[in-house]
Amino acid sequence: MSWLLLVLFSFSLWAQENVTFNGTLLEKGTRKPLKDVSVFILPHKLKAVTGENGKFNFENIPAGKCTVVINLTGYDKLERDLECGKVQNLNFYIEKKYYTSFETTVIGKVTKRDDQGQSLTQEEFIKAPGSFGGDPVRAAQNLPGVAATSGTAQIVVQGASPEDTGYLINGHRVPLVFHFGGLSSVVIPEAVERVDLLPSGYGPEYSRAIGGIIGLTTKAPKDDRVHGMAYVDLLNTGGLIEGPINNKSSFLFSGRYSYIGQVLKQVAKDNEDFELTSAPTYYDVTSIYKLKVDEKNDFKATFVLSKDSLVSFANKPINNDPKLRGDIQNTTEFFRLMPQLTTRFSEKHKMDNSLSIGKDSIFFNVSGRFLDIDSNVISQRSEFVSEWKPTYKTYIGLDNQWSQSRVGVNLPTSFEVGGVRTPFSVGDVKKFETEASSTLLGAYLRQEIKTSEDSKWTYLPNIRVDHFTLTRESFLEPRFQLRYQQDPSLLLRGAWGKYVQPPLPQESSPIYGNRDISSPYAFHYMVGYTKDFRQGTTNGLEFTNNFFYKELKDLVVPDVQSRYSNSGTGTIAGGEIQAKFRKNEWTSQVVYTYLESTRHIPGYGSRPSEFDQTHNLNLIGSYRKEKWTFGGRFRFVSGLPYTPITGANFDSDNDVYIPISGSIYSQRFDAFNQLDIRIDRSFIYEKWILTAYLDVQNIMNSKNPSSIDYSYDYSQSKKGTGLPILPTFGIKGEF
Repeated sequence: MSWLLLVLFSFSLWAQENVTFNGTLLEKGTRKPLKDVSVFILPHKLKAVTGENGKFNFENIPAGKCTVVINLTGYDKLERDLECGKVQNLNFYIEKKYYTSFETTVIGKVTKRDDQGQSLTQEEFIKAPGSFGGDPVRAAQNLPGVAATSGTAQIVVQGASPEDTGYLINGHRVPLVFHFGGLSSVVIPEAVERVDLLPSGYGPEYSRAIGGIIGLTTKAPKDDRVHGMAYVDLLNTGGLIEGPINNKSSFLFSGRYSYIGQVLKQVAKDNEDFELTSAPTYYDVTSIYKLKVDEKNDFKATFVLSKDSLVSFANKPINNDPKLRGDIQNTTEFFRLMPQLTTRFSEKHKMDNSLSIGKDSIFFNVSGRFLDIDSNVISQRSEFVSEWKPTYKTYIGLDNQWSQSRVGVNLPTSFEVGGVRTPFSVGDVKKFETEASSTLLGAYLRQEIKTSEDSKWTYLPNIRVDHFTLTRESFLEPRFQLRYQQDPSLLLRGAWGKYVQPPLPQESSPIYGNRDISSPYAFHYMVGYTKDFRQGTTNGLEFTNNFFYKELKDLVVPDVQSRYSNSGTGTIAGGEIQAKFRKNEWTSQVVYTYLESTRHIPGYGSRPSEFDQTHNLNLIGSYRKEKWTFGGRFRFVSGLPYTPITGANFDSDNDVYIPISGSIYSQRFDAFNQLDIRIDRSFIYEKWILTAYLDVQNIMNSKNPSSIDYSYDYSQSKKGTGLPILPTFGIKGEF
């Protein structure tokens, strides 16, 4: 009997001294569960591995003091002393060394469809130098061939006119992707998955843009838990919340409001060199819903609303026209509801169907002269993707758009060439209301062909068909792309294609324009290569070199007899390089574009285009040290051409001076040069992250003139300056 009591006592003692310990490993700040991570308990030399949800457990641990040790690459080492047997189900937060990438690099070839373009993911653009708080479109200006007109929302791609660039959200056209002033895109950065630039020789999926395409793709809401973000700085404030609704659906809602107009008013008061011509305010809202319908079908709906308002008071004649004084109002507003259904029939066959329903509103008024446009817009995209075999893949799609517009006008007709417009007082006032409809139909076939599975060559014979009811035209647009993958580090590519776009509404208007106008088109030619010298590591050099040539036909130009005609032609030729280098905490880029953009108008000869900028240089660098990130961008861009005014004639009937133009676009503004810096300091807490940032635009306070203000009789002139030094300090919280 005594031996039985001894056994029971020993078992009881063992049970007291050996315990079970459970825990969960999470990334500090983001609370992301970390799986497949080894967790050690010392001095007992016990090991466990975290599961899918970051959980781990130990059994039969001797009671008493112990130390939990986690040493994971890319994270700070964690050592925590515990009293084993007295604690259970603890959360362990391990801090990541770097939480975001600072540089703007190109998405890998696996996720890119079109070799001719470049893309930036959210991780890449969110802290890009010069992006003004991680704006995706501002960050895209770091890419080759992209420029912007100073202080406006216009984007120039490889020397083409801004009207020749197509703006997309989730593949559907929108009137703009920049707010007034060009400081922020119309979707808050944290709601954007990536931004795409398609400058020349792009594929058949898109059309109606002879210059290029800039597109935003919204993200899928996170579904692991509720996440949130809010920020406030000197120019705007905004926030975002996202998370699961149930086990099949998730949501995202974001909003932003800018008070930059009020800030610029104060800057103008204290800066005599900065003449405020407008005081903009804007806001935008983005909402996203995602549903896992079943194993084969995913549904996503995106809602985007954007509104820009510009109000100022003209205490002197506008364009030296005495009849134009007083309040100026300029409002641009649009919304889009974009449902999308993705169906996967198998691993190699899928179909995307999406719709965009929305409205565009533009209102401009000065002294009772106004333009008021409301357009209801519906667009539809469908694409069937099939990998029939490893050597042959096809994309078959439809790309259609319908619009119904109501237009109210009370404006005089005017004639403009070379950027010099005749005063409104000289033209006949046209006052009317009308309704117009337009249909744009498109279909395309994209093919990817290899002669064998291990062939280095890929051939892409593509075709697109477009029909425009506005001009009653149909177009067959062949496009061909070629890629040669010499080895994993060297890709060579080439492209050729035809691209067409409809004329602007005012150009084809029977009242203001020429109803018989036709659509301009272009031929693109492009060759280039990318060489990766990193040899499979993260450090080293990547180098991209492209050459492009665009031949522009049937350009719409002013015409004295018919207001507009298709007698214009043009060419754009150039080359671009992008060299990216990383060395541990240091990253740097050199991006340079050289181009010549020319136009020919009968009677005026050949001359530089309005947006010809010969040299476009970006020097970008960043350095990361612990929780600090320092970055900067220097931009140098050749000055835009302009037409000088050599004198004026007085029109006594209208009491206004009519300018006399010199040689069209024969002079240039001084070169644009600007240095931007950004400093971030992160504070990592267990369940959230606080970031303080300082973003300074134009730290050298460069004048960067891009306009000329003339006296009433054009005898005196003064060049207008761009934005002065503009510092922004803010804080951002994330959980």
